Amino acid sequence: MTQNTNLNRRRFGAGLMALSAVSACTGGNEATPRSNRQTENRVALLLPLSGPRAPLGEQMAKTVWLVEDMSGQRGRTDVIDAGETPGAAAAAAQKAIARGANIIVGPLFRDQTPAVVQAAKEIPVITLSNDADLATQGAWVFGVTPTQSVEAVLRYAKQSGAKRVTLLETSDALSARANTALRQGARKARVTSLPPVAAATQPGGMEAALKNVGSGQMPDILYVPTSNARTLDQAVAAVQTGVTTIGSLQWAGLPPQTLERLDKACFIGPDPGRFGRLSASYRAQLDEEMGVIAALAVDAVAVAQDIGGKRRLTQRKPYNGLLGPTRFLSDRTCERTLAVLRISGTGVLRVA
Repeated sequence: MTQNTNLNRRRFGAGLMALSAVSACTGGNEATPRSNRQTENRVALLLPLSGPRAPLGEQMAKTVWLVEDMSGQRGRTDVIDAGETPGAAAAAAQKAIARGANIIVGPLFRDQTPAVVQAAKEIPVITLSNDADLATQGAWVFGVTPTQSVEAVLRYAKQSGAKRVTLLETSDALSARANTALRQGARKARVTSLPPVAAATQPGGMEAALKNVGSGQMPDILYVPTSNARTLDQAVAAVQTGVTTIGSLQWAGLPPQTLERLDKACFIGPDPGRFGRLSASYRAQLDEEMGVIAALAVDAVAVAQDIGGKRRLTQRKPYNGLLGPTRFLSDRTCERTLAVLRISGTGVLRVA
């Protein structure tokens, strides 16, 4: 990607100030006459640009603006503050519609999505939440779901000849959904889904726990759905047993010193080439790191711009994005081929 030297923090700062102003006129992008935009694809991006999680929304907005600047399409996406409550998100959707949006990307959070769908009426809503159940409520679900991550693990298992896969239980909804996905997908991948390793397992007892779930034999793969301090300690211990340990997409945001501890482990991640190039441009322009959640926003906006305002967003040919080839299915969920990356020191190598 070619860097745009006109892009700088001052423009981003001005854009964010405009977003938080009561009379925001352009959704955070520099003013572009409506007649100069591609009117067949009027996309609004709803993000949390106020409240405790505003830094997350700001990073997503900045990354979308960066891509637009580099492609010569500045101001194409109307970015609107959705706050963090259902009411704020519904108001943002109404504002988007008043400005002429024919497709909405966002909100980011699960509890806001039904309110946006209701406010949008006939306009398609591509939620960035990873809760696939939102598809039954009228949203097109674009977030990275536990099923998509598990599919990547099983694809790696098939390619590497692994036959026995288990999961580190974390006693939360994410772990439960990942465990269900593993059980359901294992037969198709021709691998055995072993019982999960208990969340209470101490790092020092990881080898015994792995042998226990494997009835005396070590599993080939341990999947770790989360990235908190405890599960990372457990993952480090699992790597030391020789079991292939694969973390979720959450690991893609870990700092270099943590990745170094997890040397020889794997994790689910974005396309390393595409993500790496954009991340380098982001770092060069803003002197800060770009998170994986920002890649999700870039991919969702690109899909929305490509599809336009059609009510049905299904396509035969996947969009090849930062998070891999992606396409919507008829049930409003998303099919996505995520990469599997192996950690080598502080670097990564794609293995599937």
